[in-house]
Amino acid sequence: MRKILVTATAAALTAAALLVPGSASAQDLGVQAACNPDKNVNIHVQKRGNFIDGLGGFFNCDQATTGFTIMVQEKTTLSWKDHVVRSGVWKTNQYAVTTYTCNGTKTKTYRALIKSGIGTHAWIRTSNSIKVACG
Repeated sequence: MRKILVTATAAALTAAALLVPGSASAQDLGVQAACNPDKNVNIHVQKRGNFIDGLGGFFNCDQATTGFTIMVQEKTTLSWKDHVVRSGVWKTNQYAVTTYTCNGTKTKTYRALIKSGIGTHAWIRTSNSIKVACG
């Protein structure tokens, strides 16, 4: 029994060393296996009165908390302008919310953006955009 346990432990350590590039830790390996940004990230933007809310987070992940940055972005002529950037660690299965106060009556386009990294792999996800007049 002890020989099997030692062999299984050695195999797990070898697999961790092969799967996680660079200086990623064993904790990163758990994050990589438990939270897939393509499947587990929810990101939305909504208008609420004169406010634009960006809501995002990890859902249905095995780990309790995940660090990421979330923001509301406004479409400009050539790019997206960041508003109300928030960074921190949030619990899985709960939304982090950032709110931008929009002014004026001109119709503008907004979206939410969330970014994080798993191990040595950084990623970014955006919501669909919405066109709204704030006034």
